[in-house]
Amino acid sequence: CCVLLATVCVANAKIRSTTTFVPPHIERHQLHQRCRTTAARAPLPSSTDFGAISGGFHALLSATSSPTDQGSTIQSSVKSTKRTVENNNDRKIVEAIEDQTSLVERVQKITLGKLTKDDKRDMLTLMRQLSSMNRRQDDSFSNSLRQRRQDAMVVEQLLDRLLRERQHMGEAHSHEEEVVALNLAIKAWYNANVKGSADKAQKLLKRLTEVTSAESTKKQQRKDSQLHRHQPDLYSYAYCYAAWYREAVFAEKNIGNSKASSAAMRKAETVLESMKDALMLPNGNTLDMVEDMNSLLVIWSNDIDLPDLAEKFLRFVYKESSESGDQWINTRSYNFVINAWAKSQRRDSFIRAHALLHEMESSTRVEPDLLSYSGVISCIAKSKRSTDIKRAEDILHQLDKHNVAPDNVIYNQVINIHSKSGAKGSAKRCEKLLTVMHGLANDGNDKVAPDVRTYNLVLSAWANEEGPEEAEKVLQRLESHKSINPNSISYITCMDAYAKVGDAHNSLRVLSMMEKSFEKGNKNAKPTRRAYTSALNALAKSGRGDAGSRAEALVASMEKLYSAGDKEMKPDTTTYNILINCHKSSATRAEKVLYKMGKRDVVSYTSVINAYSTQGGENAAKRAQSLLDEMQNDSVEPNAQTFNGAITAWSRSGSSTAAKKAEGLLKKMEELQIKPSAKVYTSVISAWSKSNEPGAALRAEILLKVMQAMYKKGNRTMKPNCFTFTAVITAWARSGEKDAGERAEKLLDRMIQLYQDGKDDDVKPNVFTLTAVVDAYARAGGRDAATMASNVVRKVDPLIKPSHATYNCLMKAWSNSQERGAARMAESILRKLEDEYQRGNKIMQPTIITYSSCINAWAKSTDQGKAKRAHAVLVRMKQMYEAGVIDSMPNTVAYTAVINACATTYGDQLEKEEAFKIAYSIFKELSESNHASPNHVTYSTFLRAISKLMPEGEKKDALVSSTFRLCIRDKLVDYNSLFHMRQAASQQLCSELLGGIDCSGAKDITVDDLPYSWTSNVQQTARRKRNN
Repeated sequence: CCVLLATVCVANAKIRSTTTFVPPHIERHQLHQRCRTTAARAPLPSSTDFGAISGGFHALLSATSSPTDQGSTIQSSVKSTKRTVENNNDRKIVEAIEDQTSLVERVQKITLGKLTKDDKRDMLTLMRQLSSMNRRQDDSFSNSLRQRRQDAMVVEQLLDRLLRERQHMGEAHSHEEEVVALNLAIKAWYNANVKGSADKAQKLLKRLTEVTSAESTKKQQRKDSQLHRHQPDLYSYAYCYAAWYREAVFAEKNIGNSKASSAAMRKAETVLESMKDALMLPNGNTLDMVEDMNSLLVIWSNDIDLPDLAEKFLRFVYKESSESGDQWINTRSYNFVINAWAKSQRRDSFIRAHALLHEMESSTRVEPDLLSYSGVISCIAKSKRSTDIKRAEDILHQLDKHNVAPDNVIYNQVINIHSKSGAKGSAKRCEKLLTVMHGLANDGNDKVAPDVRTYNLVLSAWANEEGPEEAEKVLQRLESHKSINPNSISYITCMDAYAKVGDAHNSLRVLSMMEKSFEKGNKNAKPTRRAYTSALNALAKSGRGDAGSRAEALVASMEKLYSAGDKEMKPDTTTYNILINCHKSSATRAEKVLYKMGKRDVVSYTSVINAYSTQGGENAAKRAQSLLDEMQNDSVEPNAQTFNGAITAWSRSGSSTAAKKAEGLLKKMEELQIKPSAKVYTSVISAWSKSNEPGAALRAEILLKVMQAMYKKGNRTMKPNCFTFTAVITAWARSGEKDAGERAEKLLDRMIQLYQDGKDDDVKPNVFTLTAVVDAYARAGGRDAATMASNVVRKVDPLIKPSHATYNCLMKAWSNSQERGAARMAESILRKLEDEYQRGNKIMQPTIITYSSCINAWAKSTDQGKAKRAHAVLVRMKQMYEAGVIDSMPNTVAYTAVINACATTYGDQLEKEEAFKIAYSIFKELSESNHASPNHVTYSTFLRAISKLMPEGEKKDALVSSTFRLCIRDKLVDYNSLFHMRQAASQQLCSELLGGIDCSGAKDITVDDLPYSWTSNVQQTARRKRNN
């Protein structure tokens, strides 16, 4: 009902906008006859074509001299516009431009007194089209303020030509045409809505009043019965009033000039007073005034910026018409203003609309109807305030008090409000309203009987609040209903709920239910492209390994249905874009879909580029870059997300030139005038943080400062967040520069300051930020680095609680430091982690890295007994594994770290012997282990232990020989193992181990000179590391 009423009123408004100023008392059939006669003659182009045509009248603005000058200027403008339109291959619009500019040029050249009726008709038709706001909806040329001003000025120039004709002809000229033209000019300036529009409209209204006043005097002298036939009408005053009102609002909101706003508002009120004096007379034609009033309110209700204007105009007319004894306002008038508030989506829309409803309820002249209450509920539906949602049912209950019978539409409105809110208990409220509707229907009010839309809204409410399982229960109730069958929306809503949680299995199951329902005769449940799209979305979000193949099968089914004649099932660009997302784990397959689909858009290319960015590697980055270049050649403009995908691909590529490539893409964005976001800058910073180039950290920090500068200048999209700062800190941590720790800590302090000053959670540092700062100190090393890192951890407590990763980096800092007691500090951290975990803090679970860091700390220390302490940590590591504290057995790294602690032992011979016994037992245990084995580092470290800890003799040579032969057997001979073997073995043994080579020249032998079978596993390990 609401849609039908609005459509009828809009149609009425459009009719009146083209014949606005025809006097009200002319009979309808006469007006229609005139329209048919006009249309039968060579008609002007329709309003849908007129947007492009208007571009041909630009030259008229400056055409104020002779008609000849005007004609030449118009012709040059037509040629320019013609070229523009011909580029679009639209001959129809080109011909229309030529026709209309020919008309303007022709009438300017016609001698005064020689205008024919056809000329005047065409001029007025052109003025109506230029003054109409509706034509701008399809206007591809004139959306700017400048063009709107030009249109109004063309109308006024045509008016001037008609007035000069009137002045020349005197009484012989029709007064009606002059009045119509003046009214159209007023409307044109109102629709122009540019600076000075209101003043122009005011002057034209004054001129119209003077003209009609002079004409009225002459008719009084003649005692003419058509005294009030041609005069300013409601539209004339209303458009002038609205123009001033708009100017007042603009001055207040956009300029902040309260003085100018007040002045404009006073002038608007003056126009209303003039309207009252001229039109609100006793014994007026009330019926026509009501219709005209409602037509105006329809126009204003369609403008979301004018609810205040419509309400103020309504109140003024209601008050003044009441005092004059007329009835210019009815229920529909109030409904249109309530509808205007509903469309405005302002925060106070419900309050303003509800106040109007309350006036209707307490008025003796107008009574609210069902549409009145429905309009107020629409305001609640568009409100973002949760407090308004509760009032929807209160409005519903007011229907009974005022004897207004409800229908299922208004109940559905209220259910829809609860459904979209997703608030706790909203689904149960929807179920309760559904029960009420059934009760009213059983009592005889069939209009309130629930329909399939009602059930769909309840289904959606359960989906939003509880999830897909509860939603499907409503669907099952629908399937078993006696009189209501589920439609395609019912099934799709349930499928969307499953897709939202990535449940592809159940989404496909519901699709199968939909297909079976259709096959059984439920024509409203026909599977649509939208249903298949929902299933594809579920697959894309599911993360299933077979998501791509299942999605391919669905699209193939759609293509088969389309080939069989179902044109609605043709897969579109959106369909293929989702299919690409289903292949996000396989960039190659995603790219195949890209080239298979017909029309590709920016989403298509961006999705494939993102798939390559996820894949990682230099080849993936190169392919992402190639796609970015290709899409521009394909006339598809990339956006910020596209560039971000390519930049991310380079940042994850591991390429030595990745950072430069990423920043090059950033510069290209700026060249294409694509505004980069903070996310894009953060990706470039991340690329620099992973770069090994000198100065990478400094470059990352410069980019951060650029972001901060742009944000301070008002670019809100460039606000750095926690991820941005953390990426820069990571860049300093990886730089290896001496002052990296201090630079990282300064950035952390800046983040804390920004957070505390503005309580801005976006820049609040997190545990990853803290870990990066500690890591910066650990990598930089230095005598005080570990102490400073420990101070940072204490400083940020309790704002940031460290994780086990933070403590691992802190242990690393202690192990790299040269401070006395560093190893003991590292072991105390290890014990703290063990205690925290055993007390229930699962995030503090120690790992192999934790224990290995502690062992390394002992290996690098100069404390006596460090071999025993390192061995003790390894033993405790085994015990913690058996107790379930850690998840893995000690690995090769941990065993090798203990051997290294032994190999670097200093002291008397007794301590060295004890250290060697530990090294030997650890090497033997590792060699015989089933879960780990020695690597090239283990062999070189053990040979070093032999060299440093064993006295010279046969036992030493025997052990060196057996160890090096094991190293050869395992194909793990590298530079270090060769070096330490030569250091530990005698010259004779060295010559024997190296195949009889004279050891005196053995210093010239390198790993490259050794047989490949001795070193092959070391080389494979290196190659594997590079590939990863």
